[in-house]
Amino acid sequence: MNKKLAGSAVVGAAVLAIVAALIWGGEEAPAAAPPPPPTPTTTTLPYQATKEIYDFPAEPGSESGGFDFEIPVPTGWAVTHDKDRATYRSGELVLETDRVPITQEDALGGLQAIAKASPYGGTVAKHADVAYDEAAEWDYSYVRDGVLRQVNLVGVGVGDVLITIRYEAPQPEFLGHLNVLADALEVSGAG
Repeated sequence: MNKKLAGSAVVGAAVLAIVAALIWGGEEAPAAAPPPPPTPTTTTLPYQATKEIYDFPAEPGSESGGFDFEIPVPTGWAVTHDKDRATYRSGELVLETDRVPITQEDALGGLQAIAKASPYGGTVAKHADVAYDEAAEWDYSYVRDGVLRQVNLVGVGVGDVLITIRYEAPQPEFLGHLNVLADALEVSGAG
């Protein structure tokens, strides 16, 4: 019985101490640390460009300087770069540019070789010159996630490379946004 009585006394004393502290105060608790100052907010916008530029330096021993091949691209579209390939996206619309080495003598032959090596098929034909350089066009379609996607790829022959400009969209949206490709074909600085 003494153990119970002693235990009750300890609990009672603790309760009494808490009540007394609440009524009469006691030592004030240390003030809480002030909140940290707000960190400055910065907004990093996605990379936006108006031109995708491919540099063609002057060849050694050449009297003429090099040149840039500049392709207008949509401002505000998300862009990723992988070596010479730049892919611009806005929803389901895609505009992709690339520099592809070719061994053929002309843009049509180079693009035919690329198309032949792909699983897509489609048709390759001569395209009107782009900035005084010969060009070829490859039209094909494929299904991704149950959606038919249409692709128009224009290859511009620049020396021993093909600068490719590929526009892709789901078939119902393709024609409505064809101006994306038309604008991209307004290249400048071509050799």
